Amino acid sequence: MDFDIKLYVRKLFRFKQEVKLMNNEDFKQKQLNFEFRFIMIPYLIFAVIILLSNIFYSQIIITMTFFGLFFAYNLGLLFVAFVRHFKRTLILTAILTLLSGAAFFTIIYVFGLHHQIFG
Repeated sequence: MDFDIKLYVRKLFRFKQEVKLMNNEDFKQKQLNFEFRFIMIPYLIFAVIILLSNIFYSQIIITMTFFGLFFAYNLGLLFVAFVRHFKRTLILTAILTLLSGAAFFTIIYVFGLHHQIFG
């Protein structure tokens, strides 16, 4: 009887490990799907929009507006990655948010210098 309990406990422990491994794989798959759908594709679309707007209608106000919207989008992604506990995605979105914020505020600064807002 004692041997059967030990065998049952071993099988249960192995089952829990398999479930945990499956959950880790599912979690990583969800994280990769999130990165693909909400980071890779929108960044490519944003790059094409900026390229076309700079070719056909090169006004700094339009570029500034797009970068402002993109900065807000990155802040939203940062929050969602934090809530879902995607660590790698959180680091990636933090870096991308800092870079898009730097680009946005640099464009605002250039706009202010061009229109003599700063004195």
